[in-house]
Amino acid sequence: MTNKNFAVISITAFGRKPHPLRIVQIKMQMVSIASFSKSFSTNINPEQRIPNYLAQKTGLSDEILLDAPTFRDVAETLLSELEDCILVGHNASFIHFALQSEFKYLGNQFKMPQICTQRLAKKLLPNLVNHELSYICSVLNISYNDLNDYQDENEAVSVLFQRLLLLDEDENFIDSMLRPKIKKIVSTPNFAAFKYVENLPSLPGIYKFQDIHKEVIYVGKAKNIKKRVLSHFYNSSEKERELCMATNHIDYESTGSELLALLREADLIQKLDPHFNYIQKKEYITYHIAPQKDKKGVLRLRIERRPYQHTPTEIFLKRGDATKRLMELTAKFMLCPTATGLTSKLGKCSTYPNNSCLGVCKGLEEVANYNARVEKALDFLNKENENYVIFEKGRTRAERSFILILHGVYQGYGFLDQTMVIASIQDLEEMLIPKRHSYHTAKIIMSYKNRNPYKITYLN
Repeated sequence: MTNKNFAVISITAFGRKPHPLRIVQIKMQMVSIASFSKSFSTNINPEQRIPNYLAQKTGLSDEILLDAPTFRDVAETLLSELEDCILVGHNASFIHFALQSEFKYLGNQFKMPQICTQRLAKKLLPNLVNHELSYICSVLNISYNDLNDYQDENEAVSVLFQRLLLLDEDENFIDSMLRPKIKKIVSTPNFAAFKYVENLPSLPGIYKFQDIHKEVIYVGKAKNIKKRVLSHFYNSSEKERELCMATNHIDYESTGSELLALLREADLIQKLDPHFNYIQKKEYITYHIAPQKDKKGVLRLRIERRPYQHTPTEIFLKRGDATKRLMELTAKFMLCPTATGLTSKLGKCSTYPNNSCLGVCKGLEEVANYNARVEKALDFLNKENENYVIFEKGRTRAERSFILILHGVYQGYGFLDQTMVIASIQDLEEMLIPKRHSYHTAKIIMSYKNRNPYKITYLN
């Protein structure tokens, strides 16, 4: 029947795609339609500590693996045994990726044809309700205990594969799985700037479309610069085609993180005013807490709704956030709820919960004393906001980036060596690239802070 060589491989590994995986156990068994031949099985020293969940699942420990051979020690044996073979596994793509990761770690390329028994079972046993290994083994009466034993799994997959070989008598399904995928031929866009796409990196950052005069006409950000720029050229909408037709050159900046790319994009749109950027040019409405004297000379605080102004004061993107902040100031500085607009202007503040008003609304407190507390509240509002820094990935493995916020105002960003120890705000300010606080940077940072509170490092 078949004259192909099949190697059934089972592994235990840790890590997660797309990052490199480290193998700690491997078993390989040569299989034909009628028999098993030689096998190879060993623990592997990953040359680093294994995670706790893996130790609990397998019974392995760092001490046990310390005496095992490294992957470098078994690499030549594996390559020799796998020559002219087809890799077989119940999750063959995962196994292949893990082997690729280990060989890449050694500086070698690894690639071989593969057959996934789970996919093959779906084709040959389509009536099964589940194609997990434990279920298929129970239906086909194959011995398998499902106790995370890679050797027992290898035996079960080997038997299962033999059964599937018998079902695929003409090898139609196996041949179809081994047949190279036909890549779709995609026509190259006929734009002058498309030639620059090939040199763009697949990294987070910003990109700039420039016209024939090198004027920036569009700024964008991306997790993957090359992929995002390609999407512009393959987009058939009229707006995108107009942009690509007007583009003569493409420039980019790598930022290392998506957060920094967002902030850099907002900064460049503000600075360069590109013709094809529309959204960030709108006039946005924000809320501010502002003082105003009444006829009696009392300083009243009120929430004003007005277009965003580039001033280093606390701004609020929602009215509810401004109201919440005003309530905090009222309680902290014992202000009158009526004078801060939290209760009706016509009545007294006696019905306000947790009221600490000293009586300015009833003439029981001198206006000068009350106004002094309001001034302190305003000073607190503008100067005592949170100081914090956000550390993110750098442009290379040797560095990390940081975003500095002082008194609630975005100061800019910078890059640090991974080994550098930060002792004070002054250390960060020395490495800072100053940037302008704006509506969009405030919104970007606020959104990031809400989604990633564990990444915020507060400064004294």
